[in-house]
Amino acid sequence: MIATVTANPCIDKTVAVEKFDLYKMNRVRVIRTDFGGKGINVSIALQNLGAETVCLGFNFPDGREALENQLKGKNILHHFIEVPGKLRLCTKIFDQSLKHTIEMNEYGSGVNSEDGIRLIGQAAETAKKCSFITLSGSLPAGLGEDFYLQCARAVRQAAPDCRIVVDAEKKQLLKALETPLCFIKPNIHEFQDTFGCKVNSLEELDTAVQKVLDRYELEMICVSLGAEGAYLSDRKSAWCCRSPKVEVRSIQGAGDSVVAGMCLALEQGLPPEEVLHYGMAAAGDSISREGTQLCEREGFRQLLKQDIGIKRIR
Repeated sequence: MIATVTANPCIDKTVAVEKFDLYKMNRVRVIRTDFGGKGINVSIALQNLGAETVCLGFNFPDGREALENQLKGKNILHHFIEVPGKLRLCTKIFDQSLKHTIEMNEYGSGVNSEDGIRLIGQAAETAKKCSFITLSGSLPAGLGEDFYLQCARAVRQAAPDCRIVVDAEKKQLLKALETPLCFIKPNIHEFQDTFGCKVNSLEELDTAVQKVLDRYELEMICVSLGAEGAYLSDRKSAWCCRSPKVEVRSIQGAGDSVVAGMCLALEQGLPPEEVLHYGMAAAGDSISREGTQLCEREGFRQLLKQDIGIKRIR
């Protein structure tokens, strides 16, 4: 089983415009409204691909019924801690002419430190039954920048065989790296911002990633490169690939789908190049769907057959 933790859930409202104009009125078409958050997206993708998963995290009174009904409808196990406040709204404007998404994400309600301790305990206990646990996304006010570090340490103590994945950025990610992790998955902008570097080529990225792997007790790093594809490195090799050829309808959940695909491949003991392939196939099928709809098994299988030019670069 693969557990996911979502400390900052949200409502994703996706609208589309033919061509976004900063200075004129834009008429929009509402595509969909989805209840979720990064970890929840990972669990939905995993469930769609046939993996067993469980969602952990916070929920708020206004979103309790809708979010839980969505997960029940997909037969996804979930154990949320309900806290006071309101579910945050994240509005995504998809420019159809550019195939680009403009994101406007609210901060959301805060939580108290006692709630954070409860969630850490829940994650540690759940991890005893899991092969992986993912810690994904931003944190609500009230949780310190070391929340993921505290959570990872508690998981390692309670369940040493459970591998930990962190999908965060900046100080939250740097703090989490103080304990051993399985992999991280920043995009290229997050990687540069977090590790204070500027990379202009694949070779420069590979050099920067090797420095991060040398510095931290970390098995693997995957860096998504947007339309250019992705890069993956462990301590022995590095790989890159193109993005799958699909009709881009939305980019929501693409990174979360990469995490889901990678966890699925690693759980099956597949080699690094297949770990990368699984992640990109999952992401490719997700971005071919409108709104925050995640990859489905048939689309994923078809994209696994597509040649995305996976090659070893080190």
